[in-house]
Amino acid sequence: MAKNIILEPARTFGEFSLLPGYTHKDCDIHSVSLETTLAENLVLGKPFLSAAMTSVTGYEMALALGMEGGLGVLPVRLPLSEQVSIVERIKSHEMGFVDDPDRVNDTQTIEQVLGKMDKHGHSKIPVVNRNNVFLGMFTRSHYWKVGGHPQDPVTKIMLPFDSDEKLLCRKKSNMSIETARGLLEESKHEYLVVLDAQNRLVKMTFAKDMKPIRVASAINTHKGWKKRVQANINAGVDLIIIDTSDAYNDYVFELVGDYKKKFNIPICAGNVVNSEGAKMLMDAGADIVKVGMSSGSICTTQREKAVGRAPMTALIDVDKARKSFYADKKRYVPVIVDGGISSAGDLIIALSVADAVMMGNYFNRFFEAAGEKLNAEGKVTRLQSEMKSVITYGEGSEQAKNLERYGHSSMLTFFPEGVSSTVEYAGFMKPFLKADALRIKAAMVNAGCMNLRELREKATIELMSQYSRDIVSTTHGIK
Repeated sequence: MAKNIILEPARTFGEFSLLPGYTHKDCDIHSVSLETTLAENLVLGKPFLSAAMTSVTGYEMALALGMEGGLGVLPVRLPLSEQVSIVERIKSHEMGFVDDPDRVNDTQTIEQVLGKMDKHGHSKIPVVNRNNVFLGMFTRSHYWKVGGHPQDPVTKIMLPFDSDEKLLCRKKSNMSIETARGLLEESKHEYLVVLDAQNRLVKMTFAKDMKPIRVASAINTHKGWKKRVQANINAGVDLIIIDTSDAYNDYVFELVGDYKKKFNIPICAGNVVNSEGAKMLMDAGADIVKVGMSSGSICTTQREKAVGRAPMTALIDVDKARKSFYADKKRYVPVIVDGGISSAGDLIIALSVADAVMMGNYFNRFFEAAGEKLNAEGKVTRLQSEMKSVITYGEGSEQAKNLERYGHSSMLTFFPEGVSSTVEYAGFMKPFLKADALRIKAAMVNAGCMNLRELREKATIELMSQYSRDIVSTTHGIK
């Protein structure tokens, strides 16, 4: 008979509901912050990491997610030279101008403008007349503040081009990026609009692009990991992540201890799904712990080996270890949950416990994903207009054959613990990421939480019955 038999069913994110809390008037969607601190010198603007999967994270995904404040994790299956090259390229990426930026015409309605902004993920957009003369800036935050009828002309609530106090604009079409950077740093403005002598829109640049882009690299516990770590650190990587499906073992414990003696860059260890495994990693010195097993959309570990755990139960159990460890050692260990996310609601519940969320399927569907894009006939295409699906495959699949991640020493013992398939192509990442970030912020306002730390410390979540989920989480009583 098994040593322990747990009869309480394990839970997923979708089984919980976030309850409203008291919301002060200064807690609104504009003031809520999604920043999360993973280490002393590693603060993310958004709590999102792309999975270390070869069909998900390459240069384009890591760069795009990094520019939005998240963190791309480069897979260990990449050749060392390629992994390091991507880190170097991201770290050398410099702030630049957006030439010929998206704009709207002064005859368009607020509704039309919001539709375009939603499509491209913009939070602001310049307004011009038919001669491309810059008239002002429409920002989502100002619209939320002052309101307006959807059929009103955009000019009614745009920020007009009448003073540098409201908008940072300069009539110098040949302005250098160095000059632009200086103006943004001095003024503390979010963006700079560059015009020609006739006030026609030429280009823009944004303060957020001056911030360093963060990137992480995955390693395994096998021979050569020190060489991979050192090469990545030399290239400027911000975080090292041990990528193994089951980190509750001697190999990971010893690696973390050895790593902490030799390197200063923070290390994330995982994956684990129980408090004992988490405590072991924390005792070893892990800066961050990653949680999850068999909850990924393409993972078949539970089916093949009956090993795994529902993600919310795993996260709650690991959080118990974290609280106990903090009480004893006075060191807070951030937790990243990996897998099991299928909606914005799942993100919200996950972040009521976890400091950040790693996702594979979520990012796999975007243009920036590393997986090949297919047209309607199932053939590889590079034309964005033809893309209908994206190839995806788990690291334990026949296609990836990431033996080390799943504890196989050779092909003689290998069997698949993941599948290969496709996901429906969704387009560019930015608008989806911004829309889900907005949903998270709105939920935090409902809970009366100004930041993610408050969400973890103050929020109340409630387990729902199947019947209540059918009533609360889905539409009903309609055709």
